[in-house]
Amino acid sequence: MAIDRYSPNEVGPPLASTAITYLVWFFLGNIGCHRFLTGRVGTGLMMLGLHVIGWLTWWLLGLGFLIWGVVGIWWLIDALLIPGWLRQT
Repeated sequence: MAIDRYSPNEVGPPLASTAITYLVWFFLGNIGCHRFLTGRVGTGLMMLGLHVIGWLTWWLLGLGFLIWGVVGIWWLIDALLIPGWLRQT
């Protein structure tokens, strides 16, 4: 009989460690992958969608650059929020 090392309320090991989450945030954060990793799928899709819209409209009077700027600020704010997300999971 195997001994389960998790409490009855947990279904398994944590999805992501802090180091892995920050690596994903740094390298793939502009498309929202760190949000998928921490269980925030809806806002991850929103971030990915804004990034794609930015690529599709970058030539249109710099609109893409404005969208990327918003995503970039959102990306920086997420760096401060990641520890709290990981404590909640």
